[in-house]
Amino acid sequence: MNIPENDALPHPSEPSVSGGNPSPVPPRLIAPLWHTCLLVLLFIGISVSGALHATKPSAAQHRIIQYLITLGFEWIIAAIAWWGIRLRRTPITQLIGERRRGFEAWRDDIAAAAVFWIAASILLVLIGSLLRLVHLSAPAKTIAPQSLLEIILWIALSISAGICEEFVFRGYMLQQFTALTHRLWAGILISSILFGLSHGYEGAAGMIAITAYGAMFCALTLSRRSLRPGIIAHAWHDSFSGIMLALARHLRLL
Repeated sequence: MNIPENDALPHPSEPSVSGGNPSPVPPRLIAPLWHTCLLVLLFIGISVSGALHATKPSAAQHRIIQYLITLGFEWIIAAIAWWGIRLRRTPITQLIGERRRGFEAWRDDIAAAAVFWIAASILLVLIGSLLRLVHLSAPAKTIAPQSLLEIILWIALSISAGICEEFVFRGYMLQQFTALTHRLWAGILISSILFGLSHGYEGAAGMIAITAYGAMFCALTLSRRSLRPGIIAHAWHDSFSGIMLALARHLRLL
């Protein structure tokens, strides 16, 4: 991720990286610690609420309302994260990463997102198969879209999730916990666990798979030094999954 030039030198206790590049460990917390605790509590609350609501029979009857509420929550959480970095005067560009402009830059990021999505999808299938061996499986997707209006709103929600969740988890959380622990692997682990836990409506198996998925997104963000490929892959994955579920139900395959 981008680190401002005046903060580029790593702390003596921070691990170095090969090739003489600046350490990916931020030299200081990007937001107050109390603010991060507040965000974590919000994630837990939203996750528990989602898990309880997903078990109700009425959950599948009010999809449009659920989409709109979730859309609002995504941007509220992102705004709270932005408020936190403002409190420490951390530039938002540090979280977003390198700003590569021009057709070739976009082409390379889209290609990286596509390769990542294919590889990650294969790994998620393998993880799902392993979880089923121990009798863990994700609940049925009752919030998947069915009508044309729901599909349009689902795509909007997917794009929103790509932007907001990558900013919060691979931007804010990854850098905050990496700086707090002075260990990149710890930042990846903690931010990915929080990402998984925030999806309580997916059930235990879903949260485990999403935790692994979060770690993959961390690797993509760090390798590309930017949130943009992850945003593209995240938005595409959520959009594609919802549309395929809608198509499968229309064809009575589910």
